Formats: sequence, C-alpha cells, structure tokens
Amino acid sequence: MENSNEEIAADRVLSVEEGAEIKQRIAAQRSLKRWRWMGNYGDPTQAAAVANVDPPCVAGEVMFSVNGDLVPAWMFY
Repeated sequence: MENSNEEIAADRVLSVEEGAEIKQRIAAQRSLKRWRWMGNYGDPTQAAAVANVDPPCVAGEVMFSVNGDLVPAWMFY
C-alpha cells in the first residue's frame, strides 16, 4: 500500500488498475502539475495505459525506462 504521504515505494510493481486509481486520486487532490513517481509496471504498454487515464499525460509528460523485467515510470500531472 502507498505511504501516507502519497509516495509509491520504489520497488513496488503496480497493475494498470492500481496505477490508474492512484493517478486519479492524486490528481483530484492537487491542482499543481509536477513530476510524480508512478511505480513499476510489467511492460511499456501498461505504463502507457496508466499515462492515458484521466488526467491524460500529453507528449513529454511521461518518462519510463526498461530495467530488466520492470518498467519504472514517472508522469507529469
């Protein structure tokens, strides 16, 4: 589970559903856009699916890399 300060543990692997729910909850609580750590996913398509959830990230607002079997993701929202 997330820390009480809305941070996702660096070693946590999220499902698309979990990432989408976290993103929507955080976005609803904040009006200022900033880079946020969004956890690890199983592949780039899962990270992209979370990026497209409301509020959608546009060009340049998603960063991810492939680290073995994980895709760490950061999103600007």
